[in-house]
Amino acid sequence: MTEDYDLRLVAPFSPSIIKARMPDALVAQLNARADDIVSRKDEVAARDWSSHLAGAVSTEIRFTDVIREMPDFSDFLYDVARTYTYRCENVLLHFSDYARTEELSDKKLRIEIKEGWVNDMVPGDYNPAHFHQGCVFSSVGFLRIPNGYEAEFAADKARQNTAGCLQFIDSRSAVGLRNLFTVKPAIGDFYLWPSWMLHCVYPFKSAGVRRSIAINLALA
Repeated sequence: MTEDYDLRLVAPFSPSIIKARMPDALVAQLNARADDIVSRKDEVAARDWSSHLAGAVSTEIRFTDVIREMPDFSDFLYDVARTYTYRCENVLLHFSDYARTEELSDKKLRIEIKEGWVNDMVPGDYNPAHFHQGCVFSSVGFLRIPNGYEAEFAADKARQNTAGCLQFIDSRSAVGLRNLFTVKPAIGDFYLWPSWMLHCVYPFKSAGVRRSIAINLALA
């Protein structure tokens, strides 16, 4: 007979990633604003954010002011970031005598939008492994993929399909742990993770634009 060993799983050191779905109307609104900006060369030049970023990406435009002027998107970001923060802490609050951290008390937890930008990637563009500084959380939402991307991904015969994918990287490898976590872009999918986590984006070949919006967030 199996004894009751009072087995409980706690993961105080494993980084977590939260996934959400952006409403279709919000995706359409973000694309409309981005399309309006990238159609004007002077606006693209004024918003060029490539010197602040790691990638070899055709168009990287600062979008922070637009995000802050979109209450529906700001509310979405706050909801996802708050949920992530509290869920991470609750895992520990229900284990042993872990004390609630002061910075996560209700009266002090405020989500701050630090920077946001839109990445328009074309065939051959990529983002090397990097992490984000000056924030607590990093996030990305997928807004557009090339028409031929699904066929390209399905035809990828590599051991691990990575065409156009976002990949998270951890140096550890053990039972119950992955050191690589690959995300296939899908319109409306949104991911948030600790800003120190290494990640990269692989190139693709399909004609068209792979558009994503990235936002760095902090606890204020």
